[in-house]
Amino acid sequence: MTAARALASAVTAAALCAAAMWLWSRQPDLEANSMNPLRTYGRIGAVVTNDAFSVRIDRYDVAASITTTSLSNGAHVADGLFVVVHFHARAERRPYKMKYVRLETRDGRTYNEGGRVGVLTRADGTYQPMLWGSGTLVFEVPEDRLAGASVVIGQTYGPAVSDLTAESVIDLGIDDAKAARLSTRPAANYHLGDRS
Repeated sequence: MTAARALASAVTAAALCAAAMWLWSRQPDLEANSMNPLRTYGRIGAVVTNDAFSVRIDRYDVAASITTTSLSNGAHVADGLFVVVHFHARAERRPYKMKYVRLETRDGRTYNEGGRVGVLTRADGTYQPMLWGSGTLVFEVPEDRLAGASVVIGQTYGPAVSDLTAESVIDLGIDDAKAARLSTRPAANYHLGDRS
C-alpha cells in the first residue's frame, strides 16, 4: 500500500468515526422528542377524542375534606383542596385502560390522581369500544393552584410500545376569579360516591 493510500484510508476512517460519534450524541435528543405523546385538547363538557379513547368531563367539585364508604374511618382532610372530577370515557377501537391521570396547573406543576391513602376512585377500569363508562377522579392540590387547571389522561401502552401514544388534555375552565371563589368557599365535606 502506498503512503497516499494509507493517508486517504486514515482520513476516511477518522471522518467516519467523527460522523458516528456525532450521530450517537444526537440520539438522546431524538429519543426524547419522539416519546412525547400526541396531545388532544378540549374543554369541560365537550367530548375529547383521539385514536385510542374518548373522554368527557361533566363536572367537578371542590371540597376541604372527603369521606368515603371504603374501609377507612373518618374524613380525609386536605392540606389544600380536593378536586373531585366526574367523567365518562370509552375506547375507540379496542378496550382501553388509563395509564395515568394527573392535574396540570398553569405554571406546569402536576398532581397525580388518587395520591391520598384510603381515597379510592373508579378511574382504573377498562373502557370498551362504543360503550360509555363513568368514573371519578380525586386530586389534592394547594389552594392557590386551581386557576388554569387541566386534567391530563394518558393511554396504556400495549405489547408493542408506540412512540405515538395518545393523551387528552381537558381544560376545567377555572379562571382567576372562579379559582378565588372556589378556594375561599369549598364544600366543607364531600362524600365520595354520593353523586357519581
